[in-house]
Amino acid sequence: IVEKYIMSILPHITPALFRKVVVTTILEFGPLVLFLIAYDFFHIYKATFILMGATILSTVVMYHREKRLPYAGLYVAFLTICFGYLTLTHQNPGFIQLRDTVYDVINALVLLVGLLFNVLFLKIAFNNVIPMTTHSWRRLTYAWVLFFILAALVNEYIRQFQPFDIWITYKTAMIFITTIFGFGALFLFYEK
Repeated sequence: IVEKYIMSILPHITPALFRKVVVTTILEFGPLVLFLIAYDFFHIYKATFILMGATILSTVVMYHREKRLPYAGLYVAFLTICFGYLTLTHQNPGFIQLRDTVYDVINALVLLVGLLFNVLFLKIAFNNVIPMTTHSWRRLTYAWVLFFILAALVNEYIRQFQPFDIWITYKTAMIFITTIFGFGALFLFYEK
């Protein structure tokens, strides 16, 4: 039902392409969903350990699916392992929260530098999943830069000034916000 609805509002997306995007989204958000579920059943440190393992597993699955190094997945795995390790060894959940701010800021900066040098990193990373015109990729890149900057600012505000449980609620909401933003931006900017 969801696939048919998406296909009706995005008629240029084929069913095979839609399924590929869904699987990629599950692989990207799966570790975070497991982290949030583990936090509900255990505590932050066990949830962090599960996040680290699930991120590594997701990266390996991406590699086997795509038959190439998943650079974005490796980047996420690297940040998750580094900040997860700091969280576990220092028994300080602030590190795993900081990971998201660092992730968003680096993403925004990398995309901005790419725009300055006319290198569209989103196109390089995802054109095999969603083939679009260069003009579309450029507009989508600007949208994601803005999204990452706003996400970093909100994450940092919540990390600094709100209790940890509020941050968990925010992370849960961000799964849906990011997914809706991603499909919405794709709908707005897609040109083949």
